[in-house]
Amino acid sequence: MPTHRTKSILLRAGLVVLGTLALLLVVVALALPGVARKKTREALDGLQGARGDFEDVQVGLFPPRYTITHLKIAKKDTVLRQPSFYADRIAVTLQWGSLLRGVFRGNLDGERVKIVLEQPPPGPERPLPPLAKIFPVPVVVDRAQLRRAEVVYAWVQEKGRPTVWANDIEATVENFASRPGLVEGPLVIAARGKLGKGTVWFTVSAEPFAERLTFTASAGTDGFDPSLLSAYLSATKNVTLTPGNYSTKMSFRSVDGRLRGVIDPHLTGTHLESAGDAGSALKAFFGKIALAVSAPTEGTRASGAIEVSDDLTDPRLQLAPRLEKVIENGFILGLQEALRRSYAGETEPSSNPAPTPLKAQK
Repeated sequence: MPTHRTKSILLRAGLVVLGTLALLLVVVALALPGVARKKTREALDGLQGARGDFEDVQVGLFPPRYTITHLKIAKKDTVLRQPSFYADRIAVTLQWGSLLRGVFRGNLDGERVKIVLEQPPPGPERPLPPLAKIFPVPVVVDRAQLRRAEVVYAWVQEKGRPTVWANDIEATVENFASRPGLVEGPLVIAARGKLGKGTVWFTVSAEPFAERLTFTASAGTDGFDPSLLSAYLSATKNVTLTPGNYSTKMSFRSVDGRLRGVIDPHLTGTHLESAGDAGSALKAFFGKIALAVSAPTEGTRASGAIEVSDDLTDPRLQLAPRLEKVIENGFILGLQEALRRSYAGETEPSSNPAPTPLKAQK
């Protein structure tokens, strides 16, 4: 049995070791922010085709945490002179257990994020880089949340560069993985925000590593004013839309690239008008006549809902661009049919019950 003196020596030695470790942790904690700021600056300076800036970076050890404030990233080839990405604050919290296994797993929290998107130049669509190239290490995001976010889209290739602005966006992403096999279950995305005085929303559940596009999605608008699109329509079609109220609900399901969906549009108050000149007035006049006499969209049920379909079986098609196009085309198709009904004066089923093609391949 150890003597009392031996126990005392062991106790003192243990306290010295603990004190040394505590001092080392304090030194590391004090040094980490400076190292993190330097590495963040180097990373932003090394961006290809863009430049970045930030206000401050803070890090923690228990749990591993990285927080950056007032982050700005501006692409060098943009038409609009404003950052393509801005965030008041982004915080990433990781898990030590996953880090020790070589996987960066954790949660992300962002406040007042603003994204500015520009209409691409004419030409073929550029594919997105694979996730393994964007994230050179295995990454899992259990949950990412954005609060009070904004998205601006500008048609920079059109006259006057019309824009549309969505704000007060609350968005979540769950079960994101940069490689197959890192998570169980589908990727889930949900977002809701304001577009003018109206509300827009969507939810998606997808298998991002499926050979062919496999997902379910729902989206809609409530109280959207179609006149917000007048600047774009004036620049591209020489017509405008008067103020009104457009609400729609859309649901889509794609299994191995075979898409089926339903769009249920409702419109009140909006009419087609000229953009001001004689040519556009004539175009608007004939447009009204065409809307009044045209047949209902193929796939229109007696209830007014429109069945749609599409062939997305090409394995080269990527999830994010096609989801965007599916929702965008559904929104436009519903608005066109709702506008036709306002001039026809009635809602009636189509003579052709086959779903109308959504044309979201490009």
